[in-house]
Amino acid sequence: VSEVSSSLTELSKMAEKAGIPRWLQVLDPGIGFAKDVEQNLSLLKNVSVMRELVNRCPLLLGPSRKGFIGKVTGETAAEE
Repeated sequence: VSEVSSSLTELSKMAEKAGIPRWLQVLDPGIGFAKDVEQNLSLLKNVSVMRELVNRCPLLLGPSRKGFIGKVTGETAAEE
């Protein structure tokens, strides 16, 4: 959580320097991308902590149709 939050904070600062104010930013921690099941679940479990770590910028979470949900639930077909 802290590593992802640090990366998001750095990207937010870069966006500000490029002229995009924080109030227009929505940060995406990338649920399901380059993370294992435990990391994804940790991000979801600690979303309120992560929000504080990124200076309360809005977060965009897109966990739908992700493989890790199937692994957690035991479903093999996305439509189930």
